[in-house]
Amino acid sequence: MAESMKADTLLFTQDGTNVKINYSDSGILKAIIFAPKLIGFKKDNNEIVKMPEGVKADFYNKLGQVESYLTAEKGISYQTQKKVEVWQNVQILNVKNEKLNTEKLIWDQNTRKIYTDKFVRITTPTEILTGEGLEADQDFTKWMILKPRGVITIKKDSTENQ
Repeated sequence: MAESMKADTLLFTQDGTNVKINYSDSGILKAIIFAPKLIGFKKDNNEIVKMPEGVKADFYNKLGQVESYLTAEKGISYQTQKKVEVWQNVQILNVKNEKLNTEKLIWDQNTRKIYTDKFVRITTPTEILTGEGLEADQDFTKWMILKPRGVITIKKDSTENQ
C-alpha cells in the first residue's frame, strides 16, 4: 500500500539560474552565496534550497569586508534550521592566505561556526596541516583540526629573493 503524502510535504517548488542569496544577521551582511542553478522547495515544514551545479560564497566581517571565500561542487541550504552543507572539492581561502580543502563542510548560522568530520588539509604560507575533522568560525579566520595527523613545513627557496 502506498503511503500518502501530507498536504504540507511539497508546498512549493522554485528554481533559478545564476542566483545570488544574501545572508544577514540583525541587518548586517554575513555572506553572499552564488549558485549557477538553484532548486528550492518545502518538505515536512523545512525550506530546502539545493545547489546541484556548484556554489561560491563570500563571507563578510562586521565592517562589510570579505574575510573568506568558499567554493564547492554541490550544496544544500536548510533554511528553517539555518544550516548550509556543501560537498565535493570544498575549498575555503581566508584573508590570512590560509586554504582549507575537504570533501564536506557544514555552516551553522545559529552558532556562526563551520565544521566537518571528514579529512581536511589546511595550507598556510608556512605549513601544510592534515587531519580528521575541523571546527572554525564562519569566516575561517580561527580554526582547529580535531584529530591532527601531520604537519609539513614549507621551506622558501633561498634563490627566490635574489
